[in-house]
Amino acid sequence: MRKYILCALSGLLMTSCIDTQVLPDDMIVDDDYWKTREDVSMMVAGAYKGMVSSDAVQRFIVWGSARSDEFNPTTSISINDDTYDNLEEMNTGNMDNQNVYANWGALYTVINRCNQVLDKAAQVMQNDPSYTQATYLTDRSQMLALRSLAYFYLVRAFRDVPYVSQAYFNSSQDMYPVQQAPGVVLQHCIDDLTEALESPLSPTGYTDWRKCGLITSDGIHAILADIYLWRASMTHSAADYQACVDHCQAVIDSRKQAYPNDAVGTQLSEYPLLDGNEAYYDIFSFGNSQESIFELQVNGGNAGYNTGLSTMYWSYKNAAGAGYLEPSSNVFSSASTTTAYLSTNDYRYYENCFDVGGTEGSTVTVRKMLYLQAARETSLPADRALSKGGGLNRAGNTYSNMSQNWIVYRLTDILLMQAEAMVQLAASDTDSKLGQAFNIVQAVNSRSLDVNSLGTDSLKYENYTGKEAMEELVLAERLRELCFEGKRWFDLLRYNYRHVEGVDITKTMAEILDGGAVSSYPVANSSQMLDLMVRKYLEGGSSARYKISHEPMLYFPVAQSEIQANHNLKQNPAYDNQDIYNRN
Repeated sequence: MRKYILCALSGLLMTSCIDTQVLPDDMIVDDDYWKTREDVSMMVAGAYKGMVSSDAVQRFIVWGSARSDEFNPTTSISINDDTYDNLEEMNTGNMDNQNVYANWGALYTVINRCNQVLDKAAQVMQNDPSYTQATYLTDRSQMLALRSLAYFYLVRAFRDVPYVSQAYFNSSQDMYPVQQAPGVVLQHCIDDLTEALESPLSPTGYTDWRKCGLITSDGIHAILADIYLWRASMTHSAADYQACVDHCQAVIDSRKQAYPNDAVGTQLSEYPLLDGNEAYYDIFSFGNSQESIFELQVNGGNAGYNTGLSTMYWSYKNAAGAGYLEPSSNVFSSASTTTAYLSTNDYRYYENCFDVGGTEGSTVTVRKMLYLQAARETSLPADRALSKGGGLNRAGNTYSNMSQNWIVYRLTDILLMQAEAMVQLAASDTDSKLGQAFNIVQAVNSRSLDVNSLGTDSLKYENYTGKEAMEELVLAERLRELCFEGKRWFDLLRYNYRHVEGVDITKTMAEILDGGAVSSYPVANSSQMLDLMVRKYLEGGSSARYKISHEPMLYFPVAQSEIQANHNLKQNPAYDNQDIYNRN
């Protein structure tokens, strides 16, 4: 039997391998494997599958949403386990370097799989004539893009991370890389994504769902737009904001070309958006909608189930009740509809949460992405909208077999990123770019309103005069449109960076601080962001503000296990007083 190895880094060390036959150190096995087109295809598929593993999806949710004003650890059921404790510690600002979500191994596993393809795929062309140059370039582009996306998640969660472009095949290789500053890692990502755009990305034979399930040129533009928006927020770079606008426009133009004749309602004719009373079902229940840019495929059966999503939002241990996280009551409950929603005529008010407004009970839990199976398996009702009386109930899904794709990018996300960048490019409170940004927000908002209420509930430009008001409008609309999709914490961090000065992305936090106390760190977080952040605390907000007062506190610690295993790693200064473990 042919031996092969598909090694995965646990953190940055190959302390274990998955999907492997365990082989002795230093055995040369990789050349025995990379022989056929099918070998490469399996490795490419494995990289994508790693992105939708339970560990990865949980981190997309926790890193991107859990620390924000969207969520608190659930109170609707009693949970007593380590995972819940880790989330509670994070929520109260008492996280330490043993927190399970400080482990970055799931993303470095994906990175190593991408690196293996990038290192070895070219040689397959010499062995298998069916593996053509065009197919190789497509595979290379996919892996460059997926690796960049993984690194982008890591930069947003940890700021300073090791950048590894070499594949690990055996445990004798040097596995002690140092952390790089965010400016270095993000530039690597931009360079790789730019190269990926130059290669073919849509070979013939892809079915419609695979156009969403693989990173196409639209997906690369989306990642680039997001990276440029992040970097621009940190450095206040007009050039990066413009790059974000341009890459967003490339996606918008592509979607217009792909769907030129869709009837989407008169108020939405500028963009190919689904009608409001169809959007929930098409985007979340069925998946791979015309608005999807890139979503990780979890269609059940051989394609697996989205256990990470289920664990966080639906059932923490495959049992009735709730997941580990629930919407924060001050943002999504009926008592504070004006905080998140402009009107209860907004379909999303009912689609995003169960029990909102007390229509089905008293406890608000996540509904978005959870009502799936019945909608897929039965014909849709004549009126596809969720009713304002409570609409769909929890029936129709099972606790362990959650077959919801994880959506990484969709069109409204792209539109609102473009609006956010346009606001920052505005030179004054009367700049026409503010009007352009408003029109985008209005399009996204209006499609989610009951058409019978547009006259009273549609946005009016005169209510959002000036750059500051427009910035806050875009941020609020992103909360309404993209809640629970792993976006909100990153949105708040960008908002924070735009309101502070002196951020240095060319140095790591340890280099900036150089042994000083975190209280002397040169970048203190903005009061505007902290005001938003502490909304979820019914009490104790002042303590929460103190615990995230400076930039290092916005990021996760380096896990204790990584510090012990790699002597080159430096702890996030906000947690350096915990660096008391034996590193030998």
